[in-house]
Amino acid sequence: MKSKEKSLNLDPLEDFTEEQIAELIKSNEDLDQEKERIIKEEIEDARRKYEKNPFIRIRKSPIEILNRSLFFVFLGSFLFSLFLVYSTNSLWFAWYLISAFSCILYTPNRKALKELIDAWPNLVDLIKVRRK
Repeated sequence: MKSKEKSLNLDPLEDFTEEQIAELIKSNEDLDQEKERIIKEEIEDARRKYEKNPFIRIRKSPIEILNRSLFFVFLGSFLFSLFLVYSTNSLWFAWYLISAFSCILYTPNRKALKELIDAWPNLVDLIKVRRK
């Protein structure tokens, strides 16, 4: 029966002496202090790095640079197409502008953007038909 009682014992520190418990508490406090010291050192190191080079947050990875470049290419091509539609016909320009803003406003559901991309070749065909 004593083995069952020992296995059901919920207090793991029951078998330790007062000295062992005091030693455990002291070592736990030492570990907490060491952890705080390491965190403070890491913060100090980060602060020193930032003081050396205040523009460290501007540094970007190659993926971020590529992503931003493609975004500007997309934006430039959109503005260029806007200019081309305006130079072609002012009525088409108004419809193009309305469709572009509706696409921007409804981007969370992605349907308007997909429809705009799908309609892009049709827009060119409609402009050619209008000229004839």
